[in-house]
Amino acid sequence: MGSTPRPGRAHAVIVIALAAACLFTTTASAAPAPDKHTQADQLAQQLDDQGQHIAVLDEQFNQARARADALDAQVAAIGPKLAESNVQLAAARQRLVDASVDAYVRGGASPLIGALIKGNSEDFGVRKTYVDAALDGQRDALAGFESARRRLLALRDQLRLTQRQARGTADALDANRRAAQATIASQQSTMNQVQGDLAPLVADAAAARAQRTEQQGKQKFDALAAPPAAVAPKGGSSGGPVPGKAPKPAGGPAAPAPAPARPASPPTTSAPRPPAPAPTGPAPPVKSCAAAAVNPAKGQLGKPYVYGAAGPDSFDCSGLTMYAWRTGGVGLPHSAEMQYNAIAHISVSQLQPGDLVFFYTPIEHVGIYVGGGQMIEAPYTGAVVHYASIYRPELVGAGRP
Repeated sequence: MGSTPRPGRAHAVIVIALAAACLFTTTASAAPAPDKHTQADQLAQQLDDQGQHIAVLDEQFNQARARADALDAQVAAIGPKLAESNVQLAAARQRLVDASVDAYVRGGASPLIGALIKGNSEDFGVRKTYVDAALDGQRDALAGFESARRRLLALRDQLRLTQRQARGTADALDANRRAAQATIASQQSTMNQVQGDLAPLVADAAAARAQRTEQQGKQKFDALAAPPAAVAPKGGSSGGPVPGKAPKPAGGPAAPAPAPARPASPPTTSAPRPPAPAPTGPAPPVKSCAAAAVNPAKGQLGKPYVYGAAGPDSFDCSGLTMYAWRTGGVGLPHSAEMQYNAIAHISVSQLQPGDLVFFYTPIEHVGIYVGGGQMIEAPYTGAVVHYASIYRPELVGAGRP
């Protein structure tokens, strides 16, 4: 007879099996949790990276469009110059004809020889004077003709070169647009993954990243706001001033939107253009229209970011600041870097509402300061115009229109 398992042992085997199954089930159900957190953090990073890439493309597009507009203006200005050169060319030709006729009438095909043959000895000096005058006029007319011709050819060459540059810029703009659209589509695909129980995890990851970024940004702000340190004498300690702290006016907007922790800019064909150091002297006075620039910016809160847009229904970053300050009567170019180059530079310690704050090297982003360490910005595709902290490691300077 075969042996029969004792009830106690069988029960123990069943209990162990059940316990193992429960442990496996618990482990299996618990395993996705850290995976989801990792995925959420990766998605938050990916969204930031894509947002930064679109911001770079946006700034490049705005600068290329500004160059194209300038080339169009240059081509338009050459037209009247060509017409004027044609008039000068026709006048030079007519002077040449008139001088030739005058020389022929006074002395034949060779005025000087004709004068020597036909003239009497007593009026030879007078005839020679006439002939010399005719030859001088002829030479002047010929010189005028050549000068007008050279100007015409130079203007034509300039026109052709400008047109080639305009076509090259247009091609670059078209390629830039296609690259931006591909990036936007990729970002939208990423955002579509942020759904269900993953969405709050991504939001938490983004908030944590924003908090870390703001702490780093405050250190950068303090460094930019600090006056130049005094040079310590030899053998002594430095007596430089303590770096200034970020101003924190009361009454600023509450709960700034999380600032994206963007990576460094992708490599470009040209060397980065670092912003000029902020002046150490007094800042220019705040314009009376500064409030008229801040209020329109507040009126755009909640409107979507759109690549290359400047209002009134959607904006990119420099389009928003351009729109806001245009209401205040100040014209700004549609480019963050060009805006920085067009206005007075100030220290970040001198910031007042209405001033502009700039980010990245080369400059790729701009916001309008509203006080309390906050700005209004149009950040990137998928986001809306919102309040945000200016305390970011990428802060490079400030300016006052």
